[in-house]
Amino acid sequence: MKKFVVDKKNNTLVVKKDSIVDKHIKFDGKIIVGMYTNFWGNIEADEIYLGKNCFVGGKISCRKIVVGAYTKFNSIQADEVVVLDRCKGNSIKGNNIRIREGSIIESVEAENFLIIEGSSKLTKLSAKKIIASKS
Repeated sequence: MKKFVVDKKNNTLVVKKDSIVDKHIKFDGKIIVGMYTNFWGNIEADEIYLGKNCFVGGKISCRKIVVGAYTKFNSIQADEVVVLDRCKGNSIKGNNIRIREGSIIESVEAENFLIIEGSSKLTKLSAKKIIASKS
């Protein structure tokens, strides 16, 4: 069974759900990842959309990322970051970062905005402007 589908017209790489990817991925476009997918290496792309309950052991670097709920990751480096509910991670560095409720992240560094919706456990914070709201 193939783990990947490449849509050349839309410049998109689709990783099917329940896949295990044991090498680094570098793609010049958009990566869409299905639920319950495990990455043991690094991921590099322009845009990355991780499905629910994924695992990324390596570094994630891109321009824009949406991290699905319940996902565990090591580090993210991106301009625009959206972390959905109850994710766990070591570090996020970016320009604008939005973190949803119930996430546990060791270190967050935003060059511009950091928006925290609901209660999350963030050990180390650094941002130009922090907005925290009850969800």
